[in-house]
Amino acid sequence: MSKDKQNNTNRMVALVMGIIGLTLTIIPVPQAFVNFKPNWVLLLLIFLSINLPKQFNLGYAFVFGLIIDVIKGALLGQHALAMTVIVFMTTKYHLQLRIFPKFQLMAIILIILFLYHFILFWINGVAGISTEIQDYWGPVITSSIVWPITYEIMSRYFVYATPKKEV
Repeated sequence: MSKDKQNNTNRMVALVMGIIGLTLTIIPVPQAFVNFKPNWVLLLLIFLSINLPKQFNLGYAFVFGLIIDVIKGALLGQHALAMTVIVFMTTKYHLQLRIFPKFQLMAIILIILFLYHFILFWINGVAGISTEIQDYWGPVITSSIVWPITYEIMSRYFVYATPKKEV
C-alpha cells in the first residue's frame, strides 16, 4: 500500500472513530452514571499519538478539545488546552510508551488521565467554578478500565507502515 493511500485510510478511520467518540460523549446515560462516562475522545487521541504520531499531532487535539468544550458547555479552550498538553506528552514519549506491556501501559494511562483531569480542575479553580470531586475521579477510573479494550479495537483498524510484530 502506498504511503498516501495509507495516510488517507488512517485519517478516514480516525475521523470515523472521532465521530463515534464524540457521539459516545453526548449520549445520555442514567443520572447515577453521568460522572463515570469515559473520555472516549481523549482515549482516541492518546492512541493516535502513541501509535501514529507523525500523522496526528497537536492540531487534532486542539480541534477535538474545542468541540468537547462546545458540546459540554465548558469554558472555551479548557479541554483544548488539556488535550493538547496530554497529546504533546504522549507524542514526545511515544517510543517508550509503545514497548510497555499492556498492564503497565494501563497504569501509565491512568496517570495521564489523572493529569488531564487535574488540568481541568486547575482551570476551573482559576475561573472560580466549583465542581464535585467525582466529576474528576469517575472518568479517570472508567477510562483507565476501558483503555485495554479500546486499544485492541482501535489497533485493528489502523494501517501501520511496518507490522506491529516487527517494531
